[in-house]
Amino acid sequence: MHFHGVPLHLIARAQPERLPAPTHLWLERAATHDLTALRGQSKIPQNINLFGDKAYADRRFKDFLHGRQIHLRTPIKKPKNKLLSVTEKQFNKLVSSIRQPIESFFKWLIDKTDIQRASTVRSTDGLLVHCLGKLSFALLLLNFYY
Repeated sequence: MHFHGVPLHLIARAQPERLPAPTHLWLERAATHDLTALRGQSKIPQNINLFGDKAYADRRFKDFLHGRQIHLRTPIKKPKNKLLSVTEKQFNKLVSSIRQPIESFFKWLIDKTDIQRASTVRSTDGLLVHCLGKLSFALLLLNFYY
């Protein structure tokens, strides 16, 4: 039996000069699209801004979240056979710069826990134990040392 990946999804609170503080972490099956994974979360806090990559750019879902006072900001996708305006490019750059600490968090998680190395895992339960153990260690480390 082979496992080809278990995506980790994260919602975190920004912290100046520090790694983001995770508020929601969850795992999904490898074939689950990022947008589908977010749609499945019922406990997203209200009155927040969420910043995601282009995978989350869906007008109907953004409108649904907006009705719950959740503002999802994603880069603007380039229309076919058109160019983005200067303003749209600047917006995309801004969203990317706000998302950068999340990317730093994932890099830190990989560096500190080696979570991607699961070569000895032989079952679904083993994979969950591996991932949840590594995440627990990382969250303790994050709270006490970072």
